Amino acid sequence: MDLLFGTRNPGKLRELRRLVAGLPIRVLSLDDLPAEVGEVVEDGSTFAENARKKASAYARASGLHAVADDSGLCVDALWGKPGIHSARYSEEQAPGLSGRERDRANNEKLLFVLRGVFPEHRGGEYRAVVALAAPDGTVVAAEEGSCRGVIGEDPRGEEGFGYDPVFSPEAAPGRTMAELTAAEKDALSHRGEAMRKLIPKLREVAATL
Repeated sequence: MDLLFGTRNPGKLRELRRLVAGLPIRVLSLDDLPAEVGEVVEDGSTFAENARKKASAYARASGLHAVADDSGLCVDALWGKPGIHSARYSEEQAPGLSGRERDRANNEKLLFVLRGVFPEHRGGEYRAVVALAAPDGTVVAAEEGSCRGVIGEDPRGEEGFGYDPVFSPEAAPGRTMAELTAAEKDALSHRGEAMRKLIPKLREVAATL
C-alpha cells in the first residue's frame, strides 16, 4: 500500500516512517509525487480540523490514501498557546523563516515570553491529531495523542525538531525531547501515541488493497 504523508517537514516524515516500519506500507512524501501538490491552508480552529482537512485534500489531489497530522505545543502559563499556531509562532517577529531557522526563532520567542516564570508554572503538553483519508477524500479515521512535560529555560539537545530542545517530557525527567534517541521519543511522543492508535486502521485498509 502506498501511503502519502501530507507534509514537507523532514522530521515528521522520518517519524512516520519509523512508526509504520513492519507494516505492508510504502510511505510517500509530497515531494515524491509526479505533480506538484499545493499547500493546504490550515485555517481550522483545532488540531483535529486541520488534520482532517489536510488528509482529505492531499488524498483527493494524489489519488492515494493519505495521512496528515496537526500538532503543537500548548503551554499552561500561556492559556494553551502557541497551540495550533505553534509552527508559525515567531512569524510576526521573524517572517520568512523555515526549517531549523524557524524552529530556533519559535523557541527563542517561547523562552522570552516565559522569562521569569517559575519552574512549577512552566508545564505544558504536546498534542497531535493524525487523520487518515481515502483517495476520494473521505476521512476514515482520526486519532489523537499527547505528551505532558515542562518547558525548560534553555534549549538542550540536537535531535528532534520544533520545540523538542526546550520540552522535557514527564516520562523522561531531566532530559529534553531533543536529548532522547529516536526510539525513546517515538515511545512517549504525542505523534507516536496517535499513530499507534491509527495503526490497526492502516492494517485493515492495507489488507483490502
